[in-house]
Amino acid sequence: MEVMFVLLLYMNDNLKEWMGHYENDSGQWVEMGMSGCLSMKRTLKRNGWKDTASGKTRFTCEKRSVELKLNKEGKPVVARVIVE
Repeated sequence: MEVMFVLLLYMNDNLKEWMGHYENDSGQWVEMGMSGCLSMKRTLKRNGWKDTASGKTRFTCEKRSVELKLNKEGKPVVARVIVE
């Protein structure tokens, strides 16, 4: 278990998807951190994503406890967000 910033997608107030790592410009796999999370959220908005006015469907950056696993390429990814 680890505490890190993750980009979370909520739909109808249920957590549906999450992302905690990305591949940077030099091809390295890195943890997002707060700045990376906010940058990804801005990119999504520029590409047409809009949170609903009711807040039922939204992206948010949060510092959460997560469970990590290795993907098939051997890189760490968030397997599960621990709901507190």
